[in-house]
Amino acid sequence: MIILEKGNLYKKNDNDTKEIEECSIQLLDINRLNEVIELEHKVYEGLENKDILYVDSYDDIYYEIKNGGKIFGVLNSKDELIAYRYIAIPGKNKNNMGYDIGLAYNQLDKVIHLETTVVDPAYRGNGLQDITLKIATDLVKRQGYRHLLCTVSPYNFYSLYNIMKNGLKIKSLKKKYGTAEDGHDGTWRFVLHSDLEKKLSNPIDMVISKWANLGFQKELIDNGYIGFELSKETRQLNYMKFDDATIEITA
Repeated sequence: MIILEKGNLYKKNDNDTKEIEECSIQLLDINRLNEVIELEHKVYEGLENKDILYVDSYDDIYYEIKNGGKIFGVLNSKDELIAYRYIAIPGKNKNNMGYDIGLAYNQLDKVIHLETTVVDPAYRGNGLQDITLKIATDLVKRQGYRHLLCTVSPYNFYSLYNIMKNGLKIKSLKKKYGTAEDGHDGTWRFVLHSDLEKKLSNPIDMVISKWANLGFQKELIDNGYIGFELSKETRQLNYMKFDDATIEITA
């Protein structure tokens, strides 16, 4: 395993006290995949609304890792897995989220999927989603990838807030992860995107929507608006429309 970063974090104890622990962030190999699945199931079972987390199987993650994906694991001082983020490299296969947002075909090989991020409840509040996202972004950018894409449940406010404050924008709202060909049996997901080589500036219009008003947001997205910013205080989403001329190349 490759150690990417070391530091300290807080662990919440059962008596509501906190203790400081050392931790490390490592690239995990396939031999620790069972620990990943165990942590995923532990967190899933504790969710009140289980629709907000798509449960990856052992085979799902194994396939992605064998095809170039990576698991960024956070381990405590006892070498126990307490959080992870994993990424996938979809290439041009039909599951590439670039198709969901109308990405040009010649850009599909530059897509990285930000897949599931899971944090043990005892270690929440340490900013591990932000930390692992920064590490993953820095790594894939050095490797020549350009587009970060992920899905987030519209009802998972804190995950949506965390991913949007790190620069990803809502580009689509659709049902995902169903078994039917048309996806009608799936669950609603925002598809979010960040172009690491361009930035958006000078919007030509802005509309504010309540966080969970999906019908209105779907209409905005279908008319070319992008979910740009989510307010933690008001739980309102700012949707903006941009002219292509205002998209600036930054790298």
